[in-house]
Amino acid sequence: MIAMLMIALMIISIGALMNRAVTYYKHEPWEEYLTLIGNIELSSHRLVELSLSNYTNTQPSNSSVLRSNLQKWQTDLTRIYPGYGVSLNYTLADGLYTFSGTAIRYSLGMNYTWQKRASFSVANASFDLNINSIGLSGHKFLTVALLNLTILSVNTETSEITVTVKKENGIPLLDLEKEDFQVAGLNVTKATSRYDEQYVVVYVIKCAGTITLPVTVTVWDSRGIKVTAKYP
Repeated sequence: MIAMLMIALMIISIGALMNRAVTYYKHEPWEEYLTLIGNIELSSHRLVELSLSNYTNTQPSNSSVLRSNLQKWQTDLTRIYPGYGVSLNYTLADGLYTFSGTAIRYSLGMNYTWQKRASFSVANASFDLNINSIGLSGHKFLTVALLNLTILSVNTETSEITVTVKKENGIPLLDLEKEDFQVAGLNVTKATSRYDEQYVVVYVIKCAGTITLPVTVTVWDSRGIKVTAKYP
């Protein structure tokens, strides 16, 4: 009898808990919260990309552009999402880091290393997101925007330059056109991509006129990020 009574009490207790849980999850707009978090992450990433574009296309470079933009973004978030209690803290990479096997010395989250056979532009910021209205605290995410240009070879007889162009995580870019490339002192007549067993995708840049070494190549991706490499 005691055992049956305990089982009955357990069933009633579990039923009550399940009812409260179903009611809670039914009324809480979880999809809205996930969309909110996703939008903040995506917008933060896009802001880092835009800051890197500004940094690489402005001379002299504004090394504090990422910090300035993120400070404004912190303020704008409270206006965009009033009543949510959104607060976003950020930390800019500073000093020597290793990313994808490459040693990078950051200053205020930014770095560009150009005029080398393998050149790159990069921005790095980590975030800590709190949303008081849903009890979210310490949601962390990292944003890295990177563009790498490597000159693989130069054929002075055919006036062709073979390069690889990759973004963060070593992902090759597939949508570049001849307008996205610039070769110092020469006109680019064509840029074609082809599969390569080692590099996955390479671009062959055809120039008008004769190439003389050293040669300098500049590329812009769809985000407006710029990199300049030099061969040899």
